[in-house]
Amino acid sequence: MKVVPIDQNFENPSNLTPRLLGTSVISTLAGGFHFGYLISAVNPLSDILQQFIVENLQTRYSIELSSSQLALLWSSLAGCLFVGAMIGAYLSVSILPKIGPRKTLLLAATILLFSTPVFGLAYSLNFVELLPISRIISGIGFAIGISAQGVFLTEITPVKYRGLTNSLSGLIGNIAFLLAASLGTPYLLGTESLWKYIFLVETIPCVVHIVLNILFFHESPNHLISIGKPLEAEESLKAYHGRSCHVKKILEELRNSDNGMKEKSLREILKDKACSQALSLSVAVNFAVAFSGIAAISFFGTFLLQNVGFSPEGSAVANSLCSFAAIISALLAAITIDKVGRRPLLISSLLVLALINILMMALVFLYDSTKDSFLAWPFLGLFVMFTFVFSIGIGPAAVFIGAELAPPGTISKMQSYSTSVQFIGSFICPIIYLSLVESIGGLAFLLFIVPLTITAAYFYMYLPETKGKTPVEINELLCK
Repeated sequence: MKVVPIDQNFENPSNLTPRLLGTSVISTLAGGFHFGYLISAVNPLSDILQQFIVENLQTRYSIELSSSQLALLWSSLAGCLFVGAMIGAYLSVSILPKIGPRKTLLLAATILLFSTPVFGLAYSLNFVELLPISRIISGIGFAIGISAQGVFLTEITPVKYRGLTNSLSGLIGNIAFLLAASLGTPYLLGTESLWKYIFLVETIPCVVHIVLNILFFHESPNHLISIGKPLEAEESLKAYHGRSCHVKKILEELRNSDNGMKEKSLREILKDKACSQALSLSVAVNFAVAFSGIAAISFFGTFLLQNVGFSPEGSAVANSLCSFAAIISALLAAITIDKVGRRPLLISSLLVLALINILMMALVFLYDSTKDSFLAWPFLGLFVMFTFVFSIGIGPAAVFIGAELAPPGTISKMQSYSTSVQFIGSFICPIIYLSLVESIGGLAFLLFIVPLTITAAYFYMYLPETKGKTPVEINELLCK
């Protein structure tokens, strides 16, 4: 028998309560916010930080770095964030089911509260080794936060609002990206003596999240059911779905979906058709994010713009302005994703991103042959368009698609394994990209074009529409 989503069965549906909306925003301050901030913060500071690294190593160890060695060291330092993220994603597999997503978010914010200022402390102490340490620990923190955030928001949100609440992560992440990029300009904190304060600013959202999490958050009803606390689960549902929702029916649905059972092992997931299909699709979307070109733009946006004729100062400002497009598109994604649906949004965004990469590659070849500075402007237009399309499609969807596709008993592993693929790819991709730029120039964009195209074809053949569907319905679609 077909299971109709609970929200459609009753006269008084669950509502988008102010508490749910507020909780969704505050949750991102332990996950999505730091993803955007930490990636963007080092981009406009690349010249200052590289100078600090060179001078520190030369003074303390008498080490002279060649330009190629410095480029490799810099890309590795930027990528240390994702080394930590891989560890964090792995740890969240066991942390999430043990303490629940609310406390896992609290743990993530606490880790970030202590790790992020260490990056700036490296300058104050003249101790360059603190830079990778801070990046790795911060990566652990935000990966745990992102994994917990996707699970938490998926489990506390009524079916018809899942896309909205989860998409807020992309919106807040892009606002954080713009904040860090703006603070990193020479006109604000992007100077040799002030850059350390950029990473002190990041402690503010951590404190806000910790305080509000402790005082106002309810644990996920799914986790409360699984640990035998039905009364607390009922209170959580009333808080997040509204007092008028049919609590008993929703609790019954949660019990029937077996969310309270012990999580399946990886071997059990791979043996089950629906589980393995969900994992494959979740991995694919996160792999596509890593190899879409967003990592290169995030870490080396100013470098890319300088390569087509922008000055160092102009590229930093242009890179900050591009973030406005990402914020607008993330806002549109939050509004439209529950109306348009996941499948058409994902497939179309992948194909458009592939096309934009092709056009950017053509402009790089044209600039190399003509050195016409006018080409910087159409390249900037494509740059803006890329961030817009990414932030309205694949970007926000990748945060929660694993949790949404996850069959009963797999949600923490599905979310953690799939996001870890994104983090691994985001670490490897910039290093490969820099090497390819030096060896084959503009053809390096093929690193993004090929995965985007293949993933779009895969989604067209196998990705089911999950909009407005319960876990039971999604599981039935995956079994077909």
